[in-house]
Amino acid sequence: MSLLASLKRLTKHSAVYGIGHILTRVVNFLLLPLYTNKLPASEFGAQQVVYAFLAVMTIIYTYGIDAAFLRYFILSDDRQQRRQVFSTAFWAISVVALALTFLIYNHAETISGYLISEGSYGHLVRLTGFILLFDALAFLPFLYLRAEERSVQYTILKFINVIANVALNIYFIIFLRKGVEGILLANVYASGLTLLLLSFILVRQVSLQFNPEHFRALAKFGLPFLPATLSVVLLDLIDRPIMERLAGLEATGIYSAGAKLGMFMALLVTAFRFAWHPFFLSTSKQDNAKEVFAKVLTYFTTLASLAFLVLSFFIGDIAQIRLFGATLIGQEFLAGVRVVPLILLSYVFYGMYVNFMVGIYLKEKTRYLPFITIVGTLANIGVNLLLIPKIGIMGAAWARVTGHLLMCVLLYFFSKRFYPVNYEFGRLLKLAGIILAVFALGYNYTGEWQVPARLLLIVATPGLMLLSGFFDRKELDFLRTTLRLKRG
Repeated sequence: MSLLASLKRLTKHSAVYGIGHILTRVVNFLLLPLYTNKLPASEFGAQQVVYAFLAVMTIIYTYGIDAAFLRYFILSDDRQQRRQVFSTAFWAISVVALALTFLIYNHAETISGYLISEGSYGHLVRLTGFILLFDALAFLPFLYLRAEERSVQYTILKFINVIANVALNIYFIIFLRKGVEGILLANVYASGLTLLLLSFILVRQVSLQFNPEHFRALAKFGLPFLPATLSVVLLDLIDRPIMERLAGLEATGIYSAGAKLGMFMALLVTAFRFAWHPFFLSTSKQDNAKEVFAKVLTYFTTLASLAFLVLSFFIGDIAQIRLFGATLIGQEFLAGVRVVPLILLSYVFYGMYVNFMVGIYLKEKTRYLPFITIVGTLANIGVNLLLIPKIGIMGAAWARVTGHLLMCVLLYFFSKRFYPVNYEFGRLLKLAGIILAVFALGYNYTGEWQVPARLLLIVATPGLMLLSGFFDRKELDFLRTTLRLKRG
């Protein structure tokens, strides 16, 4: 397959995943004004800490089987073997999920005490057990849709889940006035509905087969992903419980609201990540695979950098958009907006980290991932402990940037040993210089003409890239041809 055809296929599925995630996140953003206008910062902070626990346990529930499933399912050409892999993975996850949910339900108060120092939230922790169980059972059907590149079907089902979640949140919080408990109840029912909708895949793919040989292969490949993936999740979420201990629930709530605004960049990264794994596995068989991978890093980083500029310049205005009579985030939470540029930057580095996963993944060197991610997470924790007492919520934002950057750099050097790719770092350095210069000029300017000045800088950025020699001849020819076609 040609370079252009490969990139078109990746772009197509990334676009579908991206549109789906944008739609679901936009709908989910309807919850942000609901939470920040209807809940005190302390309650929102408590919910964020509990959801950090939920995110961590989601990784433990699947314990790397999900990552291994994608590899062995996609690379197998035998239909019967694929079904055996699916059934083995499903039963391996289901047994562990049931056992963990039983433990969470019976030890909820103890877990709550470890998570939150202010008050008791055992009833919320108990509800997380049901969410985790339903989501774990739905995990493989969703991976199956990704493996089969059924991005449209995947996106529709995810969107239904979000619509149900939002509607139930509104019902429980506004009409039943259940407060933070309503958020968890909505999630339980939405996850249960999603599992029901995915049951058609389970009926077709799951049998009573459990192949020990397949399980050993799945566990050998996937278990190293457990500490690695866990570390990545902790890197994004460990700041909540640390901040709760060092600065209180109110500061945790304010920071969490700002971090959620930074999730605009996560849309781009997640859409790319979902399409990237199946794409690079199949593309790795092509003669020009390494050239494709190098171009993908350049184009992804360029797009992410431009998104960083736009969002950093206008996130303050976005935060005060009024929806149904309320601002996107409540007045009590507006101080959290200042962390957004750093949160965006951390996601850019995470997107580059996802790009560099190719070598480790293809050469089955996943045993190095725990070291890489644990180092990044420990650096994140260290910076959090050092800076939160000194500069508050900005300390947590800098900690996240530090962790993601360190992981990105380490993964690049490890991958290079096993699967060297000639990435276009010269072009990326030019891009970084232009983006940082434009950001410094625009972000620090707060005069009367702030909005027009920032818009002008954004429009001028591609021109600066052109003048710097960022674009190569083929790209310039492609742009000229595209412009001629549009004019014609």
